[in-house]
Amino acid sequence: MSDMLEKLLGVEKNAARLLVEAEAEAARRKADARAEAQKKHAELLKEKAQEGDAAVAAEKERIAAEKDRLIAAYKAKLAGLPRDLAAFSRAALAFVEKGGA
Repeated sequence: MSDMLEKLLGVEKNAARLLVEAEAEAARRKADARAEAQKKHAELLKEKAQEGDAAVAAEKERIAAEKDRLIAAYKAKLAGLPRDLAAFSRAALAFVEKGGA
C-alpha cells in the first residue's frame, strides 16, 4: 500500500511540476506576444504620423498656391481699375484738413 501511495505522490509531484512549467511557458508566450504587439503598434503609430505629416505638408502647399492665385487675381483686378488721382487728392486733403479723424 505504501508503494501505491508513493506512486500516487510521484504522479502528483510530476503533475505539479508540469503545471508550473506550463504556467511559465504561458507567461513567456504572453510576454512575447505583448512585446510583439507593442512593437507593431509603435510601427503603426509612426507610419500614421508620417502619413499625417505628409497630408499636412500637401495641404499647406495647396493653401499657399490658392493664396498666391487669389492675390494675383486681386492685383490684376486692382491694376485694371481706372485711377482718379484728382478725386484721391481731394479726399486726402479733406481728411487732412479735418485733422485726420
